[in-house]
Amino acid sequence: MIKNILSVDVEEVFHGEYTGGKVRSPKYRTPYNIPKILKLLREYSVIATFFIVGEIAEKYPEVVKIIKEEGHEVAFHGWSHEPLWRLSPERFRDELRKFKIIYPKCMGFRAPSFSLNNKTKWALKVLAEEGFKYDSSIFPTWTPLYGVYGAPLYPYYPSISDITRGGTANSVSIIEFPLAVYSLCKLRIPIAGGFWLRLWNINLIIKGIRKLNLKGYPAVVYIHNWELDPETPRLKLNLYKSFLVYHNLHNVEKAFRKLLTKFRYTNFSDYIRDFL
Repeated sequence: MIKNILSVDVEEVFHGEYTGGKVRSPKYRTPYNIPKILKLLREYSVIATFFIVGEIAEKYPEVVKIIKEEGHEVAFHGWSHEPLWRLSPERFRDELRKFKIIYPKCMGFRAPSFSLNNKTKWALKVLAEEGFKYDSSIFPTWTPLYGVYGAPLYPYYPSISDITRGGTANSVSIIEFPLAVYSLCKLRIPIAGGFWLRLWNINLIIKGIRKLNLKGYPAVVYIHNWELDPETPRLKLNLYKSFLVYHNLHNVEKAFRKLLTKFRYTNFSDYIRDFL
């Protein structure tokens, strides 16, 4: 059975694109929900990659410590969860270096809001120059907020001129791990996790992962730590944003547990070591 790649995006609910600026005195839940997630993964003997927002890692270094002590990988998820389209290359480089002070062994990055696309592809060159080995920011489909339709469904070295292409002389030395999608005829349905884990029937997601595995591809899946926290703050949002953030939140642990039972998982660094 192919090993898929499991990841946890460690952020607060107020870091999101649809919730930013809604909290004046934020209450951090990460120190309380990460131990629960670690216990859950231990229950299923699963290791994962934890993409951590930098300001959380700085504020709560004990969180980074316990994640590593449990045998999981620590990677970077932006300093304050600002999407790449709001950063300059210089500011992005500063963020990477700042996180490396906290955790020098960091190999991987995931852009906040999956904001890597052909307009922000400059970030791959900066990542390579700063010693990072992989990225997992591309959703190879289209959504109203993010997506790179036409990008490969499997790990590849993206071209710096067009990140939907790989394996060229113009490729950067960064391995891209696209998020899981279910190809159905000409449709590409996002199934990797987060909102999509709360939106779709779990059997659709399982079917999509199996289809990727039959092709020999690992499915890259993720969950937010706040999605597994029953005390996640309820922010005042309009109906659309509230739906995206809170829909079916009470059922997400059940769905996540089912995914953990159906497939084998590893983290990014071990996948690179063992399979690439």
